[in-house]
Amino acid sequence: MKARYASCVVASLLFATIAAAASNLNLSKSNIYRLTYPSELASPVQVQAMLAELDRMGPADAARLKQWLPANFRRFGIAGDQVKKVIVLPHDRTMKETGIVLLTRPEDEAAAIAVTVRGSKSNSSE
Repeated sequence: MKARYASCVVASLLFATIAAAASNLNLSKSNIYRLTYPSELASPVQVQAMLAELDRMGPADAARLKQWLPANFRRFGIAGDQVKKVIVLPHDRTMKETGIVLLTRPEDEAAAIAVTVRGSKSNSSE
């Protein structure tokens, strides 16, 4: 029984590692915001802390978010000098949350926006 449990745990860790390595962009969400970022930029814990702070702030417009985010990257342990572009996608009928995209490579913009919109609550089974 213990051997079966151990092998299941090892297999789960293997699949999780492979899935994490295959994914370039991570999606993190809160009640108000959806954040898409490259996996090498920040850890999920760092992003969750930032999203919790954003949730406490409440809804904000794009200009305020574009000012607040770079000013607070360091506080959450995110290397702000690596962020080349910040995109804010307002919530609308296709997205229930405000989308925030942090890019380290501007050429990834189209793919990151597509992932953010596709992952929105209004487009998922949540």
